[in-house]
Amino acid sequence: MKKNILFLILLLPFYGQAQISVQAYTGNKEAEILGIYSKDFNSRWNYFASGTIGYDYDSKKVTPEVYQNINYGLGKNWGISTGVHISKEDIIPSVGLAYGKENDVFGISVFPAFTYSTDAKEFGLGLYTLLEYTPRINDRLNLYSMLIVESDFGFKEHQLSSQVIRLGLENKNKLQWGIGCNISQTGSGFETDINFGVFIGKKF
Repeated sequence: MKKNILFLILLLPFYGQAQISVQAYTGNKEAEILGIYSKDFNSRWNYFASGTIGYDYDSKKVTPEVYQNINYGLGKNWGISTGVHISKEDIIPSVGLAYGKENDVFGISVFPAFTYSTDAKEFGLGLYTLLEYTPRINDRLNLYSMLIVESDFGFKEHQLSSQVIRLGLENKNKLQWGIGCNISQTGSGFETDINFGVFIGKKF
């Protein structure tokens, strides 16, 4: 309960004008709502968040999760970053670097960081990467592709990694639809779970 309250408290102060993307995903094992939010406060400060709410068909459990950070630009495309990854299982603060670059058809954000698991009481390494590519097909449609890669490693072993893959179309109103796949690997044995499905989304 406390983690869910903290989840909401950290997001609320940043509501306002920003780049927002929302996707609804229905897979063969789980349904999910994905939200991505980015807000520039000025030429150097930025707030970034990526959050999901998942629903498992078999267990009927709802699992909220958010990755968020504050970034300070140091030079062209590079900066420093501090943030926190919140889930029902753990709260993981982090500090590290930020890299971002975008144009009309391509965007990339990368956040490598040192992390601390408040559940396992140990330090580790984390990586969050968001990649989008939307080349023009014609006057009405773009190809839409997105990849999100997250990894958390303790200094002793791998903890958790996940990949979100989307491929489809985007119209001139920034409405997106297509097919996708959510993949996760857990533990030192990289036990893998794959969730295939379809999505519809919108950029604001």
